[in-house]
Amino acid sequence: MIRFAPMSDEDFAAFLRKSIPEYAYDQTRSGNWTAHEAMGKARAEFQQMLPQGPRTPNQHLRVMLDERDRKIGMVWYFVDTRGERYKAFLIDFFFFSEDRHKGHEKEAFAVLEDELRALGVQRIELQVFSHKLDEVALYQNNGFTQTSIFFAKDLA
Repeated sequence: MIRFAPMSDEDFAAFLRKSIPEYAYDQTRSGNWTAHEAMGKARAEFQQMLPQGPRTPNQHLRVMLDERDRKIGMVWYFVDTRGERYKAFLIDFFFFSEDRHKGHEKEAFAVLEDELRALGVQRIELQVFSHKLDEVALYQNNGFTQTSIFFAKDLA
């Protein structure tokens, strides 16, 4: 049985060590940033979005725990309460490498959806870099549908 728990400061530090370089790489691979500027821009975006770390209002940072309370992954989502319909934007959702592809996905999404419903959220949105085919499949296999596609073309 999977459950979510708030990230501790130690968990948050580990989360940043993984997520900032990965985000910088993804932005570089997608052609949005140069390799030279990527880490600085990634750090700045994370600082802007999470100025109070795991205690930043409307930002929800969770660790995923298995039935033995062993940490198996992490989740970060933002809740947008503007408008008539509350939405959550799923920013990061991952399992640690040793816990990937072990059948936790459906249960983790069910836990996430229950948590979001309790907050009054009616819709989950997310963005996936197109080169992350495993993630695209993960979300599609768990009931998400494509709502838009971004295109880009680099000019010589």
